[in-house]
Amino acid sequence: MYEIVAALAPPVVVGGAFIVGVVHLVRAEGRAKAAEARAARERAAAPPDRERQPEPRADE
Repeated sequence: MYEIVAALAPPVVVGGAFIVGVVHLVRAEGRAKAAEARAARERAAAPPDRERQPEPRADE
């Protein structure tokens, strides 16, 4: 029985580490998207800066 458990432990550990890594990346991306959305809302709510020139459009 010990041999079976010892043989299965490394794949379980590696698989668990892989799953933890994927979860970490997904959560980090979710936090990044939330921060971008929050920054966009703050930019949209801020009064326009009269000193700043508008960026040229690509079709001009």
